[in-house]
Amino acid sequence: MKYVVWYKSPGFLSRWKKVKGVTGDTIVETDNNQAMPVRVLFLENKERLEIPMSFLIRFSQERFYDIKDQMEQEAGQTMPTKKGRRTKGGE
Repeated sequence: MKYVVWYKSPGFLSRWKKVKGVTGDTIVETDNNQAMPVRVLFLENKERLEIPMSFLIRFSQERFYDIKDQMEQEAGQTMPTKKGRRTKGGE
């Protein structure tokens, strides 16, 4: 599953930047209290993009449904959503 991520630095004048083709993400924390954790995006071209946790980050709905599908598979049952229930295949 691929999804889109938008991010921007905090502040009035910053603009949203769009990253397409994200295949996964994680948070990397260090044992060193001096370093700030970063959100790492894994891209379909095998690159990775590190975004400071101080940035604002927005994910497309495909990420939600990917996580939900994985949770349903693990639990062996469906998990209802309130609105816009997506069916398999994105129909």
